[in-house]
Amino acid sequence: MMASKDRTMRALVERGESLAALGWRIIDAHAHLGPTGTFLIPTPDAASMVAMMDRLGIDRTLLASHLAISCDFARGNDLTAAAVRAYPDRLYGYVVVNARYPEEVEGELRRGLDQLGLQGIKLHPNFQGYCVDDPALASVWRCAEERGIPVLVHTWDRDPNCRPSFFAPLAEAHPTVPFILGHSGGTPTGVREAVAVAREHPNIYLDICGSLLTSNELEWMVAEVGAERVLFATDVPWLDPRFELGRLAYARLSVEEQRLILGENIARLMGWG
Repeated sequence: MMASKDRTMRALVERGESLAALGWRIIDAHAHLGPTGTFLIPTPDAASMVAMMDRLGIDRTLLASHLAISCDFARGNDLTAAAVRAYPDRLYGYVVVNARYPEEVEGELRRGLDQLGLQGIKLHPNFQGYCVDDPALASVWRCAEERGIPVLVHTWDRDPNCRPSFFAPLAEAHPTVPFILGHSGGTPTGVREAVAVAREHPNIYLDICGSLLTSNELEWMVAEVGAERVLFATDVPWLDPRFELGRLAYARLSVEEQRLILGENIARLMGWG
């Protein structure tokens, strides 16, 4: 009788099979939608994203449209919400606001969360040109506290608006807000800075999307802050999700650590039971 196939994450990846065979919730905590003026993305649409999710065994994806994080956050939030409506139970949205329009921040948060059905908050200080310590973001932290929802923020090494160390005072001032450091600082130096901040503040979480993070660095990240605060993320459609999954599959982590990172951690932060 033929022996049953190996169903470990690494074996499934090597055979090119769907990770649905693991029987785990697999949730992408950081993705985008739509074209961007930065460079050509051939398939930036929601249908292509969901098709890739089906192929790989990704259950859910949390996203924000490129328009929202660049030049028109209100219209961009509408596009995010439209994708969520088109693919319920697969796509979930972040509401985006811009601190350069302080008079609109609180109202857009309410509209995005209460009317559009978006479920988290996303900030991109690098694209939008403000610092994460801007007083205009006070209503963002207050909203996250009151609703118990995470805030995903783009971070990058030595970025004058959003380097990882800038989140230490924010995390201390708002200990009940889950801060997700998008890209975990991006570069090897940025990752070290993000890990140092996360070690000191239990409400800081690290996402692993980015083209510079290695499996060895991922192992070190987990050893330093615990698998419970590391989140699977792809940055689709900027990056190929297969690369992100492969990095996790080849990291020397336990089955339970993989399961937490792949979906259970962000599910807990989102209140998805």
